[in-house]
Amino acid sequence: MIPEGWQAKTLGDVLTLQRGYDLPSTQRKVGENPITSSGGISGWHEKAQATPPGIVTGRYGTIGEVLYVEVDFWPLNTTLYVKDFKGNYPKYLFYLLNLRTRHLAEILEPARLEFSRPKIDHLLI
Repeated sequence: MIPEGWQAKTLGDVLTLQRGYDLPSTQRKVGENPITSSGGISGWHEKAQATPPGIVTGRYGTIGEVLYVEVDFWPLNTTLYVKDFKGNYPKYLFYLLNLRTRHLAEILEPARLEFSRPKIDHLLI
């Protein structure tokens, strides 16, 4: 039951997720920007593709792990990151996404563990 004055929303209503960017290991140049992968920070690079605050979760492998990033960063193509917070508080969305992606990871078929925007944009929060 939803309290009076509240509205049911989907994840896509409160944030926009974007697939990360390719960065082959042969093109990485050590720098001050963390490279975020599905397992967390996996290296450092001289350039960044996203600005803080950042929320990153894995698309493959370590699904359900959510990382909050407070510096410029490079989200790898194995991740989804929040591109637009749609006016919401980033830290709140971090906790919300952490709870919901863990739940979704538990109910996905183990053989098909892959997140994609179409799969989770309609997730009720």
